[in-house]
Amino acid sequence: MIDIMSTIQRSLTATTVYISILAFANISPAALAWKGDQVAPWVGTTLSGKECGGVRVGYGPFDYLQRAGLPGELGVVEQSHFTAKVENLEGGETGTVIADLHYTLGSWPNHHRALNSVLKYRLQHLGDWPDAVVPPAECYMQRAIKFNPNDPKPYMMYGLLLHKVGNYDQALEAYKTATRLLPNDIITQYNMALTLVELKKYEEANKLAEKVYAAGIPLPGLKKKLIAAGFWKNGSQSAEPATIPQANTTTKVAPPSSTTPLQEEMSTSKPLTR
Repeated sequence: MIDIMSTIQRSLTATTVYISILAFANISPAALAWKGDQVAPWVGTTLSGKECGGVRVGYGPFDYLQRAGLPGELGVVEQSHFTAKVENLEGGETGTVIADLHYTLGSWPNHHRALNSVLKYRLQHLGDWPDAVVPPAECYMQRAIKFNPNDPKPYMMYGLLLHKVGNYDQALEAYKTATRLLPNDIITQYNMALTLVELKKYEEANKLAEKVYAAGIPLPGLKKKLIAAGFWKNGSQSAEPATIPQANTTTKVAPPSSTTPLQEEMSTSKPLTR
């Protein structure tokens, strides 16, 4: 078995090599500075109530919303740690998958695609988190929210995880914040409606259902739940829902089960944008 701590330590040591690479890439040394007001602290608790914490990565932290201006810094991580193999949970590059995800999110706390990957990894290990050193996904999400509270994506994914484990009140709050930051995101609205159904807030759920089905989301789960609860309004959806518009988005939508919130699958070639 590969020792995760050793893997992470090798990644941390590799930072000196990265600095040399950055010099050739003409990346500003200021971007490497670990300033007190830039540190992304570990906050919150795990699903089991333990305090979140993890090994600090000596590179970054960088804001994923500012990635357009930091192509070199992003490339250092994505070329060595967050490859397509790691993103799809097929295997690690420097050790284990989760060690590479830890390095990626340690450097870029709100890296959307890496957060999505660690979420998928968490959903595969809901019963028990297999790594004693690397914190579980919920810690990365809370850290990302603390790092940049104006980024809607971590709230979306944190809400999905909370819904999955039955923490519906907390999931609803996460979805509400995401919706405030990104008002027209139908995926978040769909997931929030499913959470509202679980909380038996059927009227609110139906209002959201009208919006997402009018926008063309082709997922029957929400409708089925509202019908079963006796709160579906006949005018909320046409017989043949329209295809979700693809302009200005890289999100792929696949039908989930009727009891599970929709999870975004982010492209490996481009970050999720709307």
